[in-house]
Amino acid sequence: MDNLARIDTVQNSGMDVWSVSRLNQTISQILQSESAIQGIWLEGEIFNLTYHNSGHIYFSLKDQKSTVNCTFFKGANQKLKGLRLQVGMQIMAYGGVSVYQPRGNYQFNVQRVTLAGEGELRLRIEQLKKKLHQEGLFSPEKKRPLPFLPLTIGVATASTGAAIQDIIRVSRYRFPEINILLAPCVVQGEGAVSSIVSAIQALNDPSLDVDVIIAGRGGGSFEDLMAFNEEPVVRAFADSRVPIVSAVGHEIDSPLTDLAADVYAPTPSAAAEKVVPVRQDLEQMLDDSDYRMANALSQRLRNVKDRVIRVSTSGVYENPMAILKHPAETLQWQLRELQSSMQNIHVQSLRSLERFSHLPMLYQRELDRHSSNYSLLSERLDNFSPLATLKRGFSVVRDRNGKVIRKGTELKKGEEVELLFAEGKAKATVQSSEASWH
Repeated sequence: MDNLARIDTVQNSGMDVWSVSRLNQTISQILQSESAIQGIWLEGEIFNLTYHNSGHIYFSLKDQKSTVNCTFFKGANQKLKGLRLQVGMQIMAYGGVSVYQPRGNYQFNVQRVTLAGEGELRLRIEQLKKKLHQEGLFSPEKKRPLPFLPLTIGVATASTGAAIQDIIRVSRYRFPEINILLAPCVVQGEGAVSSIVSAIQALNDPSLDVDVIIAGRGGGSFEDLMAFNEEPVVRAFADSRVPIVSAVGHEIDSPLTDLAADVYAPTPSAAAEKVVPVRQDLEQMLDDSDYRMANALSQRLRNVKDRVIRVSTSGVYENPMAILKHPAETLQWQLRELQSSMQNIHVQSLRSLERFSHLPMLYQRELDRHSSNYSLLSERLDNFSPLATLKRGFSVVRDRNGKVIRKGTELKKGEEVELLFAEGKAKATVQSSEASWH
């Protein structure tokens, strides 16, 4: 009873009591949201390896002090083509930490696996890729189209490898007469870089008349393909005067030469298919072109014949002067139209002039009226003119200053005055003056 009482006390105390599931779920959310332990590379030795029937792979990684359980689910491990994990294998696994909530165990979810030692190489490749990209070495503008029908193919690969055999087989099958010029080179291991560069440079010799180059090798491990990620080889691809195809067989990662080449192919066989056309297809194309050209020429010939027949049976052919008949008729019609138009214009002009025939009479009437008014006004002006007054026997008296004298009292005895007549003038001396002559 005491124990039951204690349990009841805890349940009713208002404390935040978690379930185990809630705890595991919370831990899972915290770990998966922690960026420091997500998207990391983990290096260690494989043990407790299990390939499950579901396609998932379960294993543990260990170092000298610790171990961790790992899950490599089917969707992610499909990229492991050609590589089978084994106990004791030293690997680098890329992924992040998660929690298996039913048991409360944490584990490392693997997304990608590489053999230990590849990590440093991949980092170096990424740095080189970034550098060459900034230089414009991979620019699409630098890519050149492959020749439509190459006469000579240059191949830079190992002379004893499967790559050259595949290229020869596919090329001869597609176009038996194609010329294949091999520049043998080492494609992996010591000396591969300089050997590949020398082979590409040799095939660029103008005297060889190489139309296109296929450079590469068959499939291999990441380390086997490293030569095609080295800077001198990548630059040799980019600097090739002749259009070049990168044909490096690979399962997952593409070498940098794929980016530097004008065209890339996943395998040497695929490269040969890209470069060499099928002769039967070309022959069919020529047959189709020949058929279309023949039809076009036949149709053109028929059109020309029809035209000749129409011309030879026309009246113009029998009477060449008939060709002038229609232009002459047209000219006559236009001349008649012009004459008719001119006549209409003349009639309209005469009618317009008739409307103005009364203008002289109106002008004379107005002239007479204004002349009469002018005479009347002139007569009136003469009546008020001083000269008219003088002509009637009057005169104008002015003193020495030119002032007109209107009253006798304005003059003084002995004063000189000027007399103005209708014709001429005179000077006189005043003998006497009176205020009025009445």
